[in-house]
Parts: sequence; structure tokens; C-alpha cells
Amino acid sequence: MNAPLAENKYGVYSLPSKLNHRPAVRLIKQGYVYEPKTIRFMMENAGDGDIIHAGTFFGDFLPGLAGAMSPKGKIWAFEPNPDSFEHAKRTIKLNKLKNVTIQNHALSNTSGELLFRTHDKNGQPMGGHSTVVHEFGDGIQRVSAVSLDDMIPANRKISILQLDVEGHERAALIGAEKIINRCKPILILEDFKRPRFIRLNFGHLGYKLIGKLHGNRIFSTEPVAFWKDNQPQS
Repeated sequence: MNAPLAENKYGVYSLPSKLNHRPAVRLIKQGYVYEPKTIRFMMENAGDGDIIHAGTFFGDFLPGLAGAMSPKGKIWAFEPNPDSFEHAKRTIKLNKLKNVTIQNHALSNTSGELLFRTHDKNGQPMGGHSTVVHEFGDGIQRVSAVSLDDMIPANRKISILQLDVEGHERAALIGAEKIINRCKPILILEDFKRPRFIRLNFGHLGYKLIGKLHGNRIFSTEPVAFWKDNQPQS
């Protein structure tokens, strides 16, 4: 793969060349960290368990997270966009990340196939903004979909379940029902505005909205150390 590289304090990254307008690409190209508070929070709360990281894009979270895992901890990464997946694999290789497993799947409530828009109406790649759609057409690909309960071994302790899946969070969470009930991981959900869904499906476990980081809402069953400017707002 002939693609530009960039680095920040956590590592080296393979950048999608046609997505310079995306904040993650632009900031890392300038040597910054994208979503630094989210990465820091995940690093500090991974504990002795694993992280599920879905919507990996080109791997902008991976070097930082991988360096903070316990000796037996593992990152389970998922990226359905074929081009982003190739860049993420390269980022993993560049940083020699031995505790990261990445798979080219979308997440859903069941395993099967989904339609996935990877290019906009002008034919431009959408990268991390690629999204699930319901009708086939230009710029749309068929991608493999899996449920997390089918993919993650039952003997793994999951500390954090982080989803950036462009509106498909509810299906992905239903597909992780066994994991959530067994491990009660911290849930980090990108642009998730349906806390009622969490209350209805996982409220019996004690999940509450405990904070916000960048565009993410954080749900946990236990108190978690947080910065004052990231407390949940009424």
C-alpha cells in the first residue's frame, strides 16, 4: 500500500490519502491526537480486561490503547469499510501491535450481511462516515456483519465496549447482550442520543450516563473517575 504516513506521541499511522478533510486525518497529519480525552479515558479504565473498539477507521486509537493494556489484555477491533480496514491493518503493522486483532466486519444484532455506503453521491470516499443503508445503489457495498456475542470468546473479560458505528449502535448492542450481561463493561457510544434504549435493555444491570467525551456518551454500572468538565449535563 502506497499511502502517506503521519505520527503523534502514540505512534505511526497509515492515512487515507483522499480523506484529508476528515478531522482525524487532518489532526494526526499535523502531529496531534484525535479525541485525546476519549483515548486517555480508555487507557485509564481498561484495567486487566479487553477493549472492543468498533469503527476503527485507519487505527487512530490503536497505538495509544495498545500501549495501555495489561499483559494479557487484548483489543478486539472491527472496521467494515474495506479501504479503512487496510489502513488500520497497516497501522497495526507499523507499530508492531501484538495485542490487537482486527476484523473486516460490521457489527449488528445477528451475523449475516449488510449494505454499506462507502462513497457519497459524488463518488468521494466516506471513510469513517460510511454507514449502513437499506437499498443497494452507487457507492454501496455488501459487507459481512457479525454479532459480538458470536465473535468474542466467552472466557474473555471485556472492560470497555466502544462503538463508533454511525447510527447502528442499537443493533450492535443487542448483538453484545451476553457480553454486557456477563462483563458489565463501560459503554462508550459515539453520538448516541438514545439513553432510554440503555435503560430499557440494560437498566437492570445498573447502567447510568456518567459523562461525555468529545461526541461520546459514557455509560457505566460503577462510579468512574472523571474530569469536572465532562460530567453529564441535565
